[in-house]
Amino acid sequence: MAEVRKKKILLLATGGTIACVATDRGFVPGITGRELLAQIPELAAEADFIAQQLMNKDSSEMEVQDWITIASAVSIAQTAYDGVVITHGTDTMCYTAAALSFMLRNLKIPVLLTGSQKPSTVEDSDGPDNLESACRFVLEAEPGVAIAFNRKLIHGVRAFKMYTKNKDAYVSRNYPVLAELKDGQIVWHRQLKVLRDGPGLLPIEDPDKIFQEQTLDLCENVGLLKLTPATQADILNYYANSSCRALVIEGFGAGGIANLTRGMAGGIKHLIDDCNISVVMISQCTYEGVNLSIYGVGEVAKGLGVIPGNDMTTEVAVTKLMWILSKTTDPVLIREMVQFNYLDEIAHD
Repeated sequence: MAEVRKKKILLLATGGTIACVATDRGFVPGITGRELLAQIPELAAEADFIAQQLMNKDSSEMEVQDWITIASAVSIAQTAYDGVVITHGTDTMCYTAAALSFMLRNLKIPVLLTGSQKPSTVEDSDGPDNLESACRFVLEAEPGVAIAFNRKLIHGVRAFKMYTKNKDAYVSRNYPVLAELKDGQIVWHRQLKVLRDGPGLLPIEDPDKIFQEQTLDLCENVGLLKLTPATQADILNYYANSSCRALVIEGFGAGGIANLTRGMAGGIKHLIDDCNISVVMISQCTYEGVNLSIYGVGEVAKGLGVIPGNDMTTEVAVTKLMWILSKTTDPVLIREMVQFNYLDEIAHD
């Protein structure tokens, strides 16, 4: 009888709380991916785990170029490994997961991000358990990007961090959890999703005009504005005079904008019509999303040319625009792509 080949799994270590050690400057990333793997020796019999240290950063210091570095490492790894686990800080993990979900077109392997709320060097850390869970999930998962945390697997474009300390840090926003680890067994509810070439890649007849090749680029020129009742219209002048190519506005409820009659409407119209800046509206509410057809203020926003972002998270709206802008500057196509549902990042009607 032929021997069953053990799967090869790559651990890409990037830092984060899971890798932190105590210093006189507080906790900072300091231990390596190999040291993290040493904390779960029982998994060595189930697969060949190899660690690669990409960086050792607090995730608050993650930059767009770091996402591209991670995506490049994954792209290379999929020719030699059966899956990738990425250890990462929790604070910007949702940004990284969303960015990877869009960049890694035609992904052939599962890519799971994990981390911890407490350093793995402290006694009651959730790090070893999260890493073990991620490694178990990756051995069974289909290709796609997800976050493994607190024995749950969450779609990479649906994860939302709810807590700063609670070990159940993330929720799957407006979307079912993909899988759970219960009593040592994985219970699957849905499989992962991958952005693939084909008719569904773009809402246009010839997507090859945009996707000439598999490039791992992102455009950083995306702004974010969270509205308050005191937000003044002149803040929009900053974006009008900057290198910003798209602006995500976190509006009120189903899509309200502050101070429409005190210059905000004119400022938004100037951004869209005169500065060629695409403006996308999402909601400050955790659940559900915007619908600009419900209230008069939403109808005003729609009339100005604001693009409804439905229930996309902030992380998804920002990274999706970065991805889109790396492909096209056509405002009509940008609008179509923002509203196109590639990976279930938008709720089904």
